[in-house]
Amino acid sequence: MDAWFEDTAMGRYVAKLEQDFFGRYLDSYRFSGMCAVQVGGPWLSLSEDVACVPRDMSMSAENMALADVSADMLLLPHTLECGIPSQILSEVHRILKPSGRLMLTGFNPYSLWGLSSWFDGVCLPEKRFCLPLHELKKQLADAGFDIEYGKFMVYLPAVSSFGKIRFWQFMEKAGDRWWPQRAAVYGLVLVKRAAGVTLLPEWDGYLGGKALAAGAARVAD
Repeated sequence: MDAWFEDTAMGRYVAKLEQDFFGRYLDSYRFSGMCAVQVGGPWLSLSEDVACVPRDMSMSAENMALADVSADMLLLPHTLECGIPSQILSEVHRILKPSGRLMLTGFNPYSLWGLSSWFDGVCLPEKRFCLPLHELKKQLADAGFDIEYGKFMVYLPAVSSFGKIRFWQFMEKAGDRWWPQRAAVYGLVLVKRAAGVTLLPEWDGYLGGKALAAGAARVAD
């Protein structure tokens, strides 16, 4: 699949859109000392601050060589389609710090591309490995993630030249308005759900001359 992103007209087109998706959120979330790891997607050119598998290290997405609660952000460009989603998500949850972010992209098998022969296991993953969004949402909820942001990308049919991509450009705006869930690619930003207690600022127990009792509040997961 890496060769498809790097060597084909549509692959480079999709790679550019995903580059913008990952890069824009990464820039807005970045902070000093942030630990971010990208698993897969060598065709993305993200910040050098992001450790990349397999560029900087070698490991399996289902069994990552990272310590528990050690990362602020994990980026999975089309990684779930190349492994066992439930096991990968379990690993991600183990590694992320509380309220850490998971960013991922995936192919939508219910898009116009589903009518093509591209989901052949060579150009793109086989269709049976591409999770429909409603099924992915369920797995994410079961794994302990809440959706913070989502984006649909690529409403073009499965064309193979830059000329045809330019010809069908009108479908990008039309698709985003009229049939967003038929996009070929979706991107999600997720937050690791974690129970905890939010500390309140110190106060003297009085407000407006009335005494109030302050107690601990239990936060339901």
